[in-house]
Amino acid sequence: MASLNKQQKRAKRAKAKAKQIRMVGRKPLDQDEDLGHLAEPIPEYTLAMFSKMRDAEAVSRNEMLLTLLRELAFIIVDHPELLDMENADNEGMAATHLAADMLIDYRMWADGMTIEEAQAWLSEPQFITDFGVALDVYGKSVDSPEEKSE
Repeated sequence: MASLNKQQKRAKRAKAKAKQIRMVGRKPLDQDEDLGHLAEPIPEYTLAMFSKMRDAEAVSRNEMLLTLLRELAFIIVDHPELLDMENADNEGMAATHLAADMLIDYRMWADGMTIEEAQAWLSEPQFITDFGVALDVYGKSVDSPEEKSE
């Protein structure tokens, strides 16, 4: 688990990123809703991921986090420009920052939270623990096919 200082830096970057993409005050949307009223519409691939995350969250928070990690891996392959390599030491850290940004955006989309509420949710000790567990499970699921093929 990251140190408190790193967590605070990540939260600060996530806040700046969310502000940058003007997600403040958006109400929850269904994937099929008209998005024409938004200044910057949410990309279709993000809406699809958010819908899958919402369905998975009905099962458990861990399932929602695993869905985020799986879907984000595909999104990064298709849209590598989403990774902010300027503010990260490596690609893994940039992906973690993107995941945090997406979680804040998801919470705002799904529940109509403000950025501050979403960041507070992201900073809860239980959430941090759950995210660490999801990262470990996802990492093992990614590593296991490689081990079998060697």
